[in-house]
Amino acid sequence: MSLFSSVYAERNAEVRAILGAVRCPSQVRVAEILAHSESSGDDLLSLAELAELLQVGATVGADDQFEMLLAHTHKHWRASGGNRVRYVAPIYVSSYCVDACPYCNFSALRKDTVRHRLSLDELDREIALVLSRDARVVELVYATDPEYDTRLLVRDVSRAVEAVRDLEGGGVLLCTEYLSAHAYEELADAGLGGIVQWDETLDEHAYARWHSASPRKSDFRMRMDNHDRALGAGLEVATGALFGLADFRYDALMQVARARYIDETYKCSPFVMGTARLKPIGGRELHLETSVSDRAHETALMVYKIALPRAGRWLQTRETFEMNLRNLLDGDVFTYACGEVQPGGYTQINTTSLAGAQFGVNEMERSFVDRELAGQGFQIDFGWMTTPRARAFAAR
Repeated sequence: MSLFSSVYAERNAEVRAILGAVRCPSQVRVAEILAHSESSGDDLLSLAELAELLQVGATVGADDQFEMLLAHTHKHWRASGGNRVRYVAPIYVSSYCVDACPYCNFSALRKDTVRHRLSLDELDREIALVLSRDARVVELVYATDPEYDTRLLVRDVSRAVEAVRDLEGGGVLLCTEYLSAHAYEELADAGLGGIVQWDETLDEHAYARWHSASPRKSDFRMRMDNHDRALGAGLEVATGALFGLADFRYDALMQVARARYIDETYKCSPFVMGTARLKPIGGRELHLETSVSDRAHETALMVYKIALPRAGRWLQTRETFEMNLRNLLDGDVFTYACGEVQPGGYTQINTTSLAGAQFGVNEMERSFVDRELAGQGFQIDFGWMTTPRARAFAAR
């Protein structure tokens, strides 16, 4: 099996060398890079060129260059009408966790978090409710809960797959800790369509700083190679960083390098690039040297699209609706409701207070979202998961 860890040292060294020499490009230079991206066909922009564009988001006073990037992405991937955004309904199944990530309200160290683990009946009700609201693609989300082995994950995935089986474009995604290749094979056989995993950061030193106290998540290499194990089982994958744990420029470039590795190795692209950014937890603000500003975050989103034209980005409720609407492009994934990022959040089994939520969110009403999206030429595609595996399983 091919593993990203086998090329990690080379990619890491390349990215660090590039960032050590990068300078903010002039408007003329930005125009040159964007022109190259338009004329290069399958010859994608280099990591060095992308680093220059990322530097726009890290440079005070680069307003004109930023507006050039925004105009470019809107010109190429945002028409006056007919734009499509894909919808995913995250369903949180368990908030019990053995890991100790200091930025997460599910951390084992947080004794005041209100925790819950869905029963099968509760899971069925959560799935039924999101499907009644037109969702067709659901993502089952688990903290690092020691109660959940492969057998129980297969059980839950099978129930969700059965619920969406007859729905056009329906499918099931899974967000868990890293699993074995055999586990992914079993989950694929149960009808799972793909996995969602944010790498947090591929900066090994920063990763250790944030995760060394976690009994499972501290294994940097196992987590790094998790996409390979899932892809080896025939699953789709989503990748991305959690911006704010390290230099956002490093994380964006390494995610581009990972996505291109996936494309070269498996002849497929990630179905979406995650865009998560650290947010307050349990109502408490975080004050970090690596905090990512709105300008830097939006620049990273645009660079993702320029670097990986076939991949959408996942814009979600961590950010305000206004920021999401400003950055949405055709083919992106967009989530406006996520069950308050806690088990039982849709049917209010647990609680709607921050004490049970993984992080703060901006939930939106469907009618408002539909109206605002239509005003910008967008419509929501709820049944978009038409991967070969999903089609084959639905035909069983």
